[in-house]
Amino acid sequence: MRPARWVAGWAPALCFLLALAGCGAYRKLTAPATPVVARPPRVGEIPDAALLRVIREADLIVLGTPVDRVSEAGVFMPAMQLGAKETWYSVKLVVDSVAKGKLGRAKRVDLGGVPLTLVSDRRFEPLGPNEIVVQYPEVEARSSTWAEAPPLDLDQRAVFLFKRCYYCVELKGLPQGRGPYYKANPLVAMTWASKLPPEEWPRVVRLIHQLARLHGPPS
Repeated sequence: MRPARWVAGWAPALCFLLALAGCGAYRKLTAPATPVVARPPRVGEIPDAALLRVIREADLIVLGTPVDRVSEAGVFMPAMQLGAKETWYSVKLVVDSVAKGKLGRAKRVDLGGVPLTLVSDRRFEPLGPNEIVVQYPEVEARSSTWAEAPPLDLDQRAVFLFKRCYYCVELKGLPQGRGPYYKANPLVAMTWASKLPPEEWPRVVRLIHQLARLHGPPS
């Protein structure tokens, strides 16, 4: 009888420990990625030729400050992930100046062909005239396609060169049994040179004017 009484006495404690382990595993699965972050470029470190290439490919170039963000868990990626994680965020950015592109094209999350009855494309409503919504990923694997994407740190003013990446992010957080594998078109700073110190703004504007003299004004 003693073994039975011993087991009965320890059963609540064992259940509690198992529950704690389960909670720990759940938190680990649902925790955001711990990002690989590269050192940001210093003033003048990116040569004009390299910066011109990024400017040509950019759809929106602004001087601004990220002020809020929300996780896209359950949309861009599953709520729970195993292995090397990838966490996407939508970010509200307050724009001080625009050098290329139109702010009106960056007011909603571009979810591609996803029916809006399935998931909303609106974030941070209502947005002010000089506020936009962009995306950025945090990844744990250095081999990831997005490993060079710079973080959009809140309250850190910078020059941002965003590109609309069409059909490049599969929406793995949506239930896939309902039809096609939907893909989003995030507006994202994709490379190391696409986030620069504010002091680089005059140089970026000068290079855009240089391109305009050669090829016409940016759209």
